[in-house]
Amino acid sequence: MTTTQYTILPAHIGEVEPNVFLGKAKGYYDRTARKAEMITLLPGSYLSKHIFNIGWVPENISYLIREGFIEEKANVYEVLRPICGTPSGTAAFSQGKDGPSAPNGYKVWRFANGKNIDEAGERPDKKGGV
Repeated sequence: MTTTQYTILPAHIGEVEPNVFLGKAKGYYDRTARKAEMITLLPGSYLSKHIFNIGWVPENISYLIREGFIEEKANVYEVLRPICGTPSGTAAFSQGKDGPSAPNGYKVWRFANGKNIDEAGERPDKKGGV
């Protein structure tokens, strides 16, 4: 039996206010979290339905729909329960083909003041520390 490794996963997080935004997606960025859990997509976020039909995205969409974390609407997917991933993975998941094919999440997710994560000095150093 093979086990699928998902890029976007259910998030185990309490009530939080969104602090980063990307299109119609709102997220919670936690600089101190593991990289795979740095961005939590919050309920009420809308994700592009123009997804890449290759790689990890279709499998993640199917899994999250089946488990009740997202719901397919006419033109978008709606986040019903928190899901998390890396900054770049959540950016690709949110934008689909409407955004760059390999987005740099630290440069596309923006705080309410308009600065991206990198510009705000909130990107962790590359050695895993904060």
